[in-house]
Parts: sequence; C-alpha cells; structure tokens
Amino acid sequence: MLSDPNGAYSPDHVYTNAEKQPVYAPRQLAAAAAPVNPGSWSVVATCTVNNYNVNAIHASVTKSGKVLMTAGSGYSRANFAQKVFKTWLWDPKSPPGSCPREIPMPADVDLFCSGHTHLPDGRVLFFGGTAHYGDGSLGYTGIRESFAFDDATETYTPLGLMNVARWYPNGPVNAVGNPIIVGGFDAAGKLTTTNESFNPATGQFTKLPGTRLFPLYAGMVLRKNGTLCYSGANMGGRAGTSPGCWNWTNNAWYPIPGLLYPDCRDQANTLLLYPAQAQKFMVIGGGCGTGTTGTTATVDLNAASHKFTTGPYVGFAAMHSCATILPDKSAFVAGGADHNKNPRLQAAVLQAGGTAWQQVASPTVPRMYHSSCLLLPDGSVVTLGTTAGEQIVENRFEVYKPWYMQPGSPDRPAITSVATTMKLGGTYPVAYSGPASVAGAGLTRLGSVTHSSDPNQRSVDVPVTTVSISPPKSVNIKIEADRGILPPGFYMLTLRDWRNIPSQAQIVRIVENTAAVAGAGSTSAAAPAAGAPAAGPVPTAGPQPPGGVSSAAADCCCCGSGCC
Repeated sequence: MLSDPNGAYSPDHVYTNAEKQPVYAPRQLAAAAAPVNPGSWSVVATCTVNNYNVNAIHASVTKSGKVLMTAGSGYSRANFAQKVFKTWLWDPKSPPGSCPREIPMPADVDLFCSGHTHLPDGRVLFFGGTAHYGDGSLGYTGIRESFAFDDATETYTPLGLMNVARWYPNGPVNAVGNPIIVGGFDAAGKLTTTNESFNPATGQFTKLPGTRLFPLYAGMVLRKNGTLCYSGANMGGRAGTSPGCWNWTNNAWYPIPGLLYPDCRDQANTLLLYPAQAQKFMVIGGGCGTGTTGTTATVDLNAASHKFTTGPYVGFAAMHSCATILPDKSAFVAGGADHNKNPRLQAAVLQAGGTAWQQVASPTVPRMYHSSCLLLPDGSVVTLGTTAGEQIVENRFEVYKPWYMQPGSPDRPAITSVATTMKLGGTYPVAYSGPASVAGAGLTRLGSVTHSSDPNQRSVDVPVTTVSISPPKSVNIKIEADRGILPPGFYMLTLRDWRNIPSQAQIVRIVENTAAVAGAGSTSAAAPAAGAPAAGPVPTAGPQPPGGVSSAAADCCCCGSGCC
C-alpha cells in the first residue's frame, strides 16, 4: 500500500473525476434504533489560511483548550521539496467561521507522519517524521528529530535525537506519563524493531531491552500494572504481529488470542472503554485488501486470562473512522471510508455497559485518509481533514453536538471553582452551579490523534460525595490513586448530574502524590509492577525478524497470510 505509487495512500495516485468530487450529503437523523435525541452536525468553518487549505493530519487538544493542527508537508511532494511545512492553532471558542492562526514550524524538519503525545507538563511531543517520500528506488523514510510544542509560547522547541529514525511511529505513555516510542520506518525505509523511552526531565531517549516488532501506528493501551498492550490496530498492515501485552522493561510478551479478522484492522480504532478502571478495551472496524469491516472485539484486562470477545456490530463498515469517549460515558464513532474511497457518512454511540450501537445523526463531510476527530472541552466532537492526492484537501471543520447540547435540553451543571492541579489519590472540592445535583464526575485525557490512532485515550471515573446542595453548591471528588489508571498529565474534568448530563470541562493537571511515591519506592515509578502482567499466557519471544522488515513486506500483510 504505502510503497504503491498508484495506491490510494500515495500522493501520486491518479484520482478519477468522481473521486475528486467533494461529498455533500443532507443532514440525516438516525434510524429507529437511535436514542431520543440523536444530536446534530454543523460545519463551523471552511479554512484556507495564507492560500493553503488547513490540513489537520495531526490534531491535539492543548492544555489551553485550543486545537493544534499539524500537517508538515501535508502529503505533498512539492511542499516537501520546497520545505513548505504547515501548522495551525484553532480556538474552538472563536465565533463560527473563524479559522486557525498559522504557527511557524521548524524550518528544515518535516513532521508529516510523525508520532505525537502529550508530556506530563502539557507540551505536545512530536517525534519522527518524513525524510523521503517513497518512490521507485526507496520507500518512505523517517527522521530522528523530536520537538515539543508549548501553547503558552506557541512555539516548537527542539529536543533530543531518537536512537533510530522513525516514520509513522506511536508513543503510548507509561505509568508516570513518559512516552514509550514504538515502531515506524527507519532511515532505510525498514520497519524498525528498536523501541525506546523518552524522559522529559533529562531530554534523553533510551533504547529498551531487546527488539520488538510493532506495525505502523500500532494501536496501544496502557494497562494498570504498567505494561502496554498492542490491540491489533495498525496502519497499512500488521506486519506479522498479533495482539498482546508487553512488559517494556524486560521485553516479555503475553499474547492476547481471538481477535476477529486480525488482517482487517488497518486504521481501526482502539478505545479504552469507560471507565478506565474496568480495563476493557475495544477494537472497532478497520480495512484490508478485500474491503472493510464494522465488527468490534473487546478484551477484559482484569480477567484471569486475556482473550478477545466479539462485540456488537457498529452498523457500518469502515476504516479511517474516528472514535472517542464522550463525557456521558458513551463510546462514539463516526465517518471513515474504504481505502480513501466511498466515504461513510454515518455515526453511532455505544452506551457505557451497552450491548448494541445506536445510530445517531449523520455527518455531512467525508472523513477518510488523514482525518482526525477530537473531544472538545464543551463536550462536542470536532472532525477535521482528509486528503485525496496532492493538494486535494478537505478543509471544512464539522462539529457533532450530542444530545446533551441540543436546544431544549435540560440545563447542564457548570463548574465554577476547582483546583487546577490535583494529586493522585487526593480529595478536592468542586463548586458548581445549575439546578441539578451532581452524581458523578470523570477525567478524560487530552486527545492527540492521527490515522485513527490515539494510544493515550482514556476516561477515568471520579467518585463524588455531596458537601452542599444549597448555594454555593459543591461536591468533593476523589482522584484515582493508581497511576496505571491515571498517568500524570492534563485532563478534562467534567461533572455529571443524576440524568447523566455532563458539564463543560475544566482542564486540570494530574500530578504525582510525592509522599505516596516515596512510600512505594520511587525506583519503580515508571516501570510495570513486579512480575507484570500477573495474568495471561506464558511469555513468548514474538515476531522479531533480524534487520527489520522492508516497507513492501509490511504493506502486504494486510491481505491475509500472504502478500497481495
């Protein structure tokens, strides 16, 4: 796929007139299975800035609540050759029709197809990117550089060099919030088996023990014992790997069997379902050489042994879809397509603990390859981007407002006062207004997504106790103490009333409880628990071919046991 100059993922793909046509669809309500209010979609902006269509290939919510949209060369050989690299910052609170401001990027480094994740201090770390666009003599190759974007200064700051170059890597965080860097094509265009950690305190990248093969943009989940679990989701093929949990400190591997259609999870979504404490993740949809799937599969990481269980059908088959957890605890999925063609203008929700997806209002803008979606602090979801060949960029921003944001809905509770920094395990008062009493709360990690992948997505339950129901109303909230459930960093805090109506979020910082860390022994703070995982099959060496895997070999794995 990625090495095919005529494939749908190549900027050299020759699109037909039909493929070039923008898709405009009437806004649709849901089928009979929909909830009482299916929500609504609206295009809030159509953005061309300095003569370039805004191309949100990489999208992150920053600690100020603004959205960072990064394109780099943006899927354009011409931009790459001319060192035209783009990034923008958008304020969702701006009036409808407002477009983002362009932010200067590093002049000589292309962050197109980099990995990115939030650091514990709220900066967005970018690692890797594009050194060479694939052609007949050499495939796509990566870079070693890394940068941190700080929305306080609106600047990119260069950090250290990784041990290997990477293109399409991923960066799940460990239990102290520090990134573990996995996968990607190296400087020779091969899928690297070298993985490394990044320590923001020292600025150092450190090689991890042994070698371990992960596909491009591998779907990952942090387990509460500190191990990282590969879900089976990938970009461009699974490269011979299978799902499992990985102790990154000693390279032990614990397989997770039973994934339905494992060869058809190209650009599937991986969601840690609400609440994160339940440790259940779901793989949703995906693509392969024969088409797409709308199937789901779940894993209970709290179970004595780990295996996939087939979940409910989404209602439509797609890859490139976006997915997130809404503040009413439900899972949300929207859009997608079949290998950058035939967009799916559909959306669905799965209630927390539910057994069936419900179709909700349909989007009107196609979201295919290089699209993103993010949960915003007000509880809506913004969908962004899509590329179809060079310079064919979807520049409309569309926002989904769920049932709790619709006209005529009951008033939402509103947070009026809260600590901006909270310690793991601490108890804090939250003042709120509104006619409703508060029954629950949640912490949702800031999103940072590309290619249907956000390895650090999680929504954590926060118990509440009522302190006062007469003005000023307030509750006490108890912050999760387990850093494997709630790794330090920035989160959106919401309150929910007895009707499950969420407040708008306040962005707060979760930090270590230093006394608790000292009592537990600080040397183990970043590592999986001793002997982790406690449950699971016998460790195996896993797929570790010497010298890496060629881009061509990685690409062909999406078609089954053999090459296409």
